Amino acid sequence: MPDAGVLATILLIVGLFLLALELMIPSFGMIGILAAVCLVVSAWSAWSAWWMESPGLFWTYASFWVLGIPSVMGGMLFLLQNTALGDHIVLRGPGEDQKVSKQNARSGLEALIGQLGTATSMLCPGGMVNINDERFHAESSGVVLDAKSTVEVIAVRGNRLVVKAASEATIAAATAAAADQESKHEPTRAQAEAAESMVAQAGSDVGETAILDFEIPED
Repeated sequence: MPDAGVLATILLIVGLFLLALELMIPSFGMIGILAAVCLVVSAWSAWSAWWMESPGLFWTYASFWVLGIPSVMGGMLFLLQNTALGDHIVLRGPGEDQKVSKQNARSGLEALIGQLGTATSMLCPGGMVNINDERFHAESSGVVLDAKSTVEVIAVRGNRLVVKAASEATIAAATAAAADQESKHEPTRAQAEAAESMVAQAGSDVGETAILDFEIPED
């Protein structure tokens, strides 16, 4: 059996290691209980070995025992919160950048409210819809919708669009608005005639400049 002083030192190291391990591995308290047993037995062994014969060694050991526990726990908490190791062990909440990106994504989805799209799959209630040539996750407001049916965005729920079957009046209004928008971009008849006149004038100018102002001698 090892000397009591050696046993106290070994158990102190093992106890502190188990205490650090308890913060890293979920064990329902089992590792913490083992760490406590090791530390208690270590303290008893140190008292048996040094209390009467070497009080100086005992108080040195006691300082390591007292200061080691909070030092190990504080150091492990710091590592878990500020290192890549902690990122793999601790499930953290979303950071500020992730919160901002989620808010921007939600704002982009909310901008689609009122627009029409096409269901690319059956919505019962979840599925996919196509809006402005982009696919989005969506869910029906309560009625099963067939694929290729025209839908209208009415709300946003999480990262999904909430849609309903578009009414005939809504579809007609959207079609009329699209036709009116296209007509605004088409050139008027006067603009087309002016453009043709400019092209013809440019062609006549090119022909006139091509006439030579001297005669080519004949052989």
